[in-house]
Amino acid sequence: MEPISREGFFKSIFTKTESERQHLATGIAENTKPLSRLEVIHLLRRSSFSVDQTLIDKFEGKSPASLVDYMLESPFKNTSPTPPFFASFTVKNPGNLSEKAKQDQADTLGKLRGDYNLDLGAWWVGVMQQDKQSILEKMVLFWHGFLTTSFHNCNGFPAISVYLQNDLYRKNHLGNFKTLLEKTTLDGAMLLYLNGNENVSESPNENYARELMELFSLGIGNYTEQDIKEAAKILTGWEVSMYADESQPYKAKFNINKFDKNAKLFMGEVFAVDYEINEENVKKNSVNKLIQTIFNKKGAVASKFLADKLYRYFVYASPDKGDQKVIADLADVLVKNNFELKPAVRTLLLSQHFFDDLNVGVQIKSPAETIIGITSHFPYVDMYTRNIMSTLGLEPFGPPNVSGWKGHRTWISTKTLPQTIFYLREILSGTKDEQFGAWAAKFKDYGDVHTLTSKITELFLARPLNADRKAKFENVLLGGAPDYEWYEISKNNNLMGQRIRVLFNAIIKAPDFYLF
Repeated sequence: MEPISREGFFKSIFTKTESERQHLATGIAENTKPLSRLEVIHLLRRSSFSVDQTLIDKFEGKSPASLVDYMLESPFKNTSPTPPFFASFTVKNPGNLSEKAKQDQADTLGKLRGDYNLDLGAWWVGVMQQDKQSILEKMVLFWHGFLTTSFHNCNGFPAISVYLQNDLYRKNHLGNFKTLLEKTTLDGAMLLYLNGNENVSESPNENYARELMELFSLGIGNYTEQDIKEAAKILTGWEVSMYADESQPYKAKFNINKFDKNAKLFMGEVFAVDYEINEENVKKNSVNKLIQTIFNKKGAVASKFLADKLYRYFVYASPDKGDQKVIADLADVLVKNNFELKPAVRTLLLSQHFFDDLNVGVQIKSPAETIIGITSHFPYVDMYTRNIMSTLGLEPFGPPNVSGWKGHRTWISTKTLPQTIFYLREILSGTKDEQFGAWAAKFKDYGDVHTLTSKITELFLARPLNADRKAKFENVLLGGAPDYEWYEISKNNNLMGQRIRVLFNAIIKAPDFYLF
């Protein structure tokens, strides 16, 4: 792949590439050939937000299975990171209090509904930056953009509910899809976001029932309006409280007085209320049974729906006819494994199709890949990182609507590209020269300008450089000095850091920096 101009870059990403993609390897046959350096980087970029140099060196020449299994089972994977400082806060109903106690609780409640949501976004960005050796955070963002909620919706969306949903997604990031849908249905943030807490027998609210089928499991055209109406009735009776003195805060609780006790007929399945009505029985015989019925009746549809989501996220965001065989085969893997995610993700990432050269460096980076891909290498203030990502269109915990982020070509435009370069320069200006130098000194043979240029550019540019382009980046790093002087420059972290900074400013202007 030759270097392209900015004009050529925009033409390429906004033009169909179906003719090229017809030559891709089809199906999900496993790639068993030893990994090239480019293939290691490709897999690391797609399964994490930041490429770790030590992993490139460790897995070059090894089997694809060894690297995929490492990313899925990484010993560095932390499904229980230190919670944000407010995670254990509880609030009593200010209406039941007086004077100072009332004001104190009202102040805390206001922060939980406001600024703490921003703090939570900064917390998650920090966790993303730290995770360089597992697929965990990439999967958490996948679920957040798929089974979507946004704290901007609703007056009084509590940050702790949002945090608990994030925790749910990370604990189940490669678990069973059906089980995750059951848990998401009764997740406090989801109940608030899609009005499940307002779904009562006298006036069923259909918001969640509709999105459960349209956006979360089946897709448009694979259910009826009657299915939505019946599902809404099945899901009546659940609510969420903010207050510790009234119930368990931020989590779902069952209210028998709001539950529809009549029999329902959903997708041909009778939901009789012939059991003792309590929280445990309703959860089992209504909520969980509803999810199971969707998969029992429409399993093939649901598997194709999820397989398509996974393909777009990990392989190519605009699949065409030639990609459908891979998606269909991946759907079969989901069905055979009862919708367990790990076997499906493993199969996809191990496939010859995934490693096909035409799938390398063709995805457009989201602000997460772009910004975290830089800031994870250097000390940086998390809140500012969060704010930059938000400005560029990916606000943590704040998708634009229930469909999540559109992604793909919407991530970049003639407006957002200059914006991104501006913010990246701001990030670089906030890093000291000696920090750049210390970072570069971690590379093996950093005293050789040719080796160092190769190792830095391979971390941040989508494809290997040709000889002419590599020479240009080397000249940028040298600042016009002959290459034999680099060894002396590299002995001083401050001097070397000055040159690394200039190199980074050149890299972020390269069109292929925005592909992965």
